[in-house]
Formats: sequence, C-alpha cells, structure tokens
Amino acid sequence: MLSIIIVFLFGAVFMAMVLMQRDRTAAGNVRALFQGKGKLIRLGLIALAALFLLSQALVIIDAGTVGVIKRLGAVKGEMAPGLHLIIPLVDKVVILPTVKKTYEASEIPGESKADYPDIIITALTSDGQQIRVGITARFMIAPGKAAWIVQNLGTEEEYVEKVVKTEIRGSGRRVPTKFAAYDLYTKRSYEAQQAIFDEIAPKFTANGLILDELVLRNISFTTEYAKTLEEKQIALENISTEKNKLEQEKIRKEQKIVAAEGDAKSIEIRQLALTKNPTIIQWEFVQKLAPNISWGVLPQNVVPMLNLQNMTGAAKP
Repeated sequence: MLSIIIVFLFGAVFMAMVLMQRDRTAAGNVRALFQGKGKLIRLGLIALAALFLLSQALVIIDAGTVGVIKRLGAVKGEMAPGLHLIIPLVDKVVILPTVKKTYEASEIPGESKADYPDIIITALTSDGQQIRVGITARFMIAPGKAAWIVQNLGTEEEYVEKVVKTEIRGSGRRVPTKFAAYDLYTKRSYEAQQAIFDEIAPKFTANGLILDELVLRNISFTTEYAKTLEEKQIALENISTEKNKLEQEKIRKEQKIVAAEGDAKSIEIRQLALTKNPTIIQWEFVQKLAPNISWGVLPQNVVPMLNLQNMTGAAKP
C-alpha cells in the first residue's frame, strides 16, 4: 500500500511537469518540443523506477506479527515489528502472526468465531459407540521459531493445515478409544480432555508452536444411546439415594444400640454400688421424701408416736 501511494504521488508530479513544459515550448518547433519532452519523460521514468525500488526496499512489520526474510528462496532470518530495509526484487518477506489463534471443530463451522473453524470430529469409544467430539484449541508461534516454520512448514495457512488441524483431529479420534461411552458421558470427559492436550502439546512444540489451551467443548452420542445413558444415570442416582437411606437407618440403629448399652452399663454399675453399700437405698429414700414431712432420729428400741392426721393431710378444724 505504501509503495502504491508513493508511485501515485510522484506520477502526479511527473504529469504536472510535462504539462508545464508543454506550455513553455508551445511556440517552438515540433521537433524541439518532441526532443524536450522525450528527455523529460526519460527523467520521469528513471525517477519513477527509483521511487518504486525505494518503496519496495521499505517494509513495515505490524505489531502482533513477525517477518521472515527469504533471499532468492533461502530463509535468512526474522524481522521484529517496525520499519525495515530490504533488497528490492531479491528479498521477499513472509508475515506470520505472533498473537494467539483459535481452531475449533464444531457442529456448525459457519457459526464459529474461531480463526480456523472446522467440521466436528467423529470417533469411537472403547465399547464401540460412535460419538461426535467438539474441540477448541488456542495456539501461537513459539518465540524465535518463525524462520524455522517458514523453512519447514511454510505460511500460516500451511502450518495450520499440516500441524494444528492434523494433530487435533487425529488425537480427537484416538483418545476416545481409551474410554467407555459412559465414562465420557460423566466427569471422566475431563480426563479425556487432558489426555488429548498431553498428546498434542509435545507435537506442537516440535513444530515451533505452543498449545496454549485445549477444551473438549462437547461430546454427543446417537439419540438412542443418549437416552440409554440418561436412563442409566437416573437409575444410578436412585440406587445412590437408597444407599444413603440405608446408611442413615443403619446409623440410627447403631445409635440406639449404643444408648441401650449405655443404660445397661449404668444399671450394672448401680447394682454393684448398692451391693457394696445398702445404706444408699435408705439415703435415696430420705432424699425423695416430700419437703413438708418432718423427721428425726430416735434412740434404739423406742416406739415412735406418729400424728396420722398430719401424715394423711386431713383438713384442720
């Protein structure tokens, strides 16, 4: 874009100079005018060629990208963001992104907002059930690896096709074969997600890329099998509920047994104490007498005289 603008501006200047020269030589002879214009045109063409070469020699690398210099087909190195000078018509610059990009395999690729949308992955579980696996991955070029990538893989579109897409789809088919369908239906799907990440990450590293994150977005089953899995899940939840009830009943029974054993132990201790100290019974009898009853201690062999009226609580006259 910069080179086009520069050429356009100097082209406009050149045309203005031609028009001015024509006005100056209008009174001269035709041959002199032609010779003057020819010289001016040659100078203008030389100026345009020089400006074109200058524009081709200047390269701007935007932020979030890295430039890789190819000189006569051979990779020479990398260029950081900024303004750089190259050899026109000899050097070529390949631009690669250094920002994070996303790849997504989904049911409707057209609705995906990923940088590289793709169709969903089909796979089989260890028990032979067909599933559809949706995956989203975020990746980027490793620092200092842009030149290696251009040398060995090519452009951005080429390394995405050769590495990112190939490895993710391949692992997305292989890993589910290590899990039963019901395992993937439950929380073990996170184990499958980690297994896919662990399998892909080293391969990305070996190809100059960094796998920043991988998410197993969804695993879908056939309609019939999904219904079977749902019924199985409900049955397992009911079994779990009944087990909890049985466990609670068992705990209540154990609590009653412990309480009964405690009472029996208390009675046993009491009986042992009464056997050793019979007077405890008399003491407890006295402690339980009504508070309005008077009592006293009489000498041995003395017959007590009791007021029966007071003891029976008869009405006073």
